[in-house]
Amino acid sequence: MAIAEKIQGFITQSSWIRKMFEEGIQLKMEFGAKNVFDFSLGNPNVDPPEGLKEALRLVVSEDLPGKHAYMPNAGYPETREAIADFLSLELDLTLLREHIVMTVGAGGALNVIFKTILNPGDEVLIPAPYFVEYRFYVDNGGGVTRIVPTHEDFSLDLKAIEGGINEKTKAVLINSPNNPTGKVYDAAAIHGLAEIMKRKSREYGNIIYLVSDEPYRDIVYDGIEVPSILKAYPNSLMAFSYSKSLSLPGERIGYIVAHPVCEHILDIMGGLTLCNRMLGFVNAPALMQ
Repeated sequence: MAIAEKIQGFITQSSWIRKMFEEGIQLKMEFGAKNVFDFSLGNPNVDPPEGLKEALRLVVSEDLPGKHAYMPNAGYPETREAIADFLSLELDLTLLREHIVMTVGAGGALNVIFKTILNPGDEVLIPAPYFVEYRFYVDNGGGVTRIVPTHEDFSLDLKAIEGGINEKTKAVLINSPNNPTGKVYDAAAIHGLAEIMKRKSREYGNIIYLVSDEPYRDIVYDGIEVPSILKAYPNSLMAFSYSKSLSLPGERIGYIVAHPVCEHILDIMGGLTLCNRMLGFVNAPALMQ
């Protein structure tokens, strides 16, 4: 076999999304793009904000020394500070730039997180249904996925989660608003999950991280609010991407934010920063930052 057996298996598992995307291309050619609704890949169907074009023109035209050079491993300090200030206001929580690491989208952020926190064989618990590439991200970090069901309305089944946590559990990964269901986990569910994780962390004497993938956080309607894990659980890490909120999936711009009172926060931030570079990302593209 030309490639690793594990990767060959992963190709088989992941091929359906790509097959659906390619089928969508054929259907658009046959029936016209306006007559085909493609839900395979997460490409937004709206253009980026008009102001982005002007901002890019300004950034490109500025004559700044080192504009295209390497930046600090965690990203530009000014960018991280702007994000920390924004989140501090939005969440009513004091965050500093030291709690932010710029990443190559949310996918890059999750790979960095799992590479930082997982030892070989550690488990990451994921409610189903879930974004198929999560399993690959966990495997990249040397971990093992443990899948638990949700309720019929796709809300978190807290009993299933509690039953799925064991001495090997290192993290619980959630995605709200959820891909593929669109479900938003309400505040009661998030706080209930946090209490379970606090209790289980004490029971096993290990830190269990709550990791939240939130690229759809800003895309909610009808007054629905997306509760933040940072308001509920101290050992939490959030991955965010501007791919959906600003329609920029091809630009690969995102970040990780760690709770300011996360245990061993200095080690966590040091690990995230190192793994961001060690995985070959360095961090988010300079012009987009």
